[in-house]
Amino acid sequence: MNCRMCRSSDLAEFLDLGYTPPADRFLRRGQLREPEVHYPLVVLMCNECGLAQLSFVVPPDVLYQQDYPYESSTTETGRKHWAEFARTITERLGLGGEDLVLDIGSNVGVLLEEFRNNGTQILGLDPAGNIAEMARSRGTETINDFFSVDVAGDILRDKGAASVITATNVFAHVDDLDCFMQGIDALLSETGVFVFEAPYLLNLFKSLEYDTIYHEHL
Repeated sequence: MNCRMCRSSDLAEFLDLGYTPPADRFLRRGQLREPEVHYPLVVLMCNECGLAQLSFVVPPDVLYQQDYPYESSTTETGRKHWAEFARTITERLGLGGEDLVLDIGSNVGVLLEEFRNNGTQILGLDPAGNIAEMARSRGTETINDFFSVDVAGDILRDKGAASVITATNVFAHVDDLDCFMQGIDALLSETGVFVFEAPYLLNLFKSLEYDTIYHEHL
């Protein structure tokens, strides 16, 4: 009913894709005849701030805590990107062994591994239990939880303030952006930097990337 960025109620519907099941819920053969929940997939544009957004929020535990399948280590292009991402930020900010990098939605830890290779301390956070366990098996300390102000406080108490917080293709998955940013603000050091990546709406229109519209991408 209200824009999740500016809180305006002046929202215009511009695309209705009907009702679909969660895109990342791949079914096993034994589940094919079982009932499957479908959720509305409607895209709105805020006429005040221009944010494109979904009208309906699927419970996060449904999306991320039921055998979440995506692993960030699967593509060579992605691995090259994470390596350049970590190297560039480490050099630009002059990070060293005393600096903590927290990756929110850290998946199996590919980006954090690159930060560690560049000499920083690292910590991951991901709500998908199976994915967090994979990250730990690769040697990346990972908290299995959703990011929040309370979780930020726990990390601050246990690890100290973060020099860098990253959220790559995660920020667009967040419904309550105010709460999310309060946690970021509480956890960053005074000179800390928050880096996030998000899909760009113009690319969606230019390349007809309608397959990027699904329930995770709020």
